Amino acid sequence: MKLAVKIMAMRKQRGWSQEELAQQLSVSRQSVSKWESGASVPDLDKILKMSEIFDVSTDALLKEEMDLNERNTVFEDLQNERMKMEPPDRGNFVNNQNDTQQQFGEDTRNEEIPTHHVSMQEAKDYIEWAKHKAPWIALGTFLCVLSPVWLLLLGGTAEYKVLPITEDMAGGMGIAILLCMVAVAVAIFIIKGTPQERFQFFETQHLIADEEVRAMILEEKQEFALLSRKCVVTGVVLSILSVVPMMLMAAFSMPDIYYIYSLGVLLIFVAIATFFFVWSGTIAGSYRILLEEDDYSLKNKQNSGRRTQISRIYWCSVTAIFLAVSFLTNRWDLTWIIWACAGVLCGAVSAIMSLSRR
Repeated sequence: MKLAVKIMAMRKQRGWSQEELAQQLSVSRQSVSKWESGASVPDLDKILKMSEIFDVSTDALLKEEMDLNERNTVFEDLQNERMKMEPPDRGNFVNNQNDTQQQFGEDTRNEEIPTHHVSMQEAKDYIEWAKHKAPWIALGTFLCVLSPVWLLLLGGTAEYKVLPITEDMAGGMGIAILLCMVAVAVAIFIIKGTPQERFQFFETQHLIADEEVRAMILEEKQEFALLSRKCVVTGVVLSILSVVPMMLMAAFSMPDIYYIYSLGVLLIFVAIATFFFVWSGTIAGSYRILLEEDDYSLKNKQNSGRRTQISRIYWCSVTAIFLAVSFLTNRWDLTWIIWACAGVLCGAVSAIMSLSRR
């Protein structure tokens, strides 16, 4: 039997979680998970420590095969543990038996993803690249959120005769400015957002890193956590304050033109808040990718293919709806709300997909 299966089997025999075993070995839970999945192999000192914890010899851990009786005992223990968690019907019994056999290497039908061993220099280069692109991606997002402001302000000033321009002129100038800002944002996304060739598969491959590499990533992540928290707080505060001018306009019954001005202020505040969110989120995301945490865990990477297809269909449909409604109504100053609603709905759809998988 392989070392990965032996570690998992002996841990389960003692009723320990991966976290509990990791604490006894003074390693991270992710390290134990990678040992049990066969993605990495523990160091010699960890093997010696496990032999003491499990009360077995190092030969029993390292030798390839296990006695038939011992193998059957481990198989039955795992099966009994799973049967306690599932209803005792025939379908579940067959599924549980197949799952247990997969852990012993008897069924390899599980989808596998490519693995990549991350070196210390490669991890540092990836983090530096993320820090370099973060302000640019945040700037592009800032421009996208800010792009409708001129359309709203010019349209309002033309409608209420604040400026000597016609509504058609205001609409044309506003849309031209909007498209220019979006074009600049798209150029930034393409130039700065496209990953370097050696990093482009980090979000889809199973990343394997040595303990010292993971320790370096965790240390930098903890150092950045305080700054990230400040960015999130600043963004949240700005988002809340963005509606204050509009509420004041309503409280003092100001003319309608002031509501348009307050809406422009709202978008400016939200754009600045979005800049902080995206900048800090991009850098923090690089740490999660290297450590395979949250959305970039190994399980999520295995399911990423289906999510990518659904995401493409979803956003293509949203784009088609936006263009159709905008051209039919000619209300480009309002139809941008479709994107905001689509973004919120996307989060809900993602949560429903996650629940359905569970």
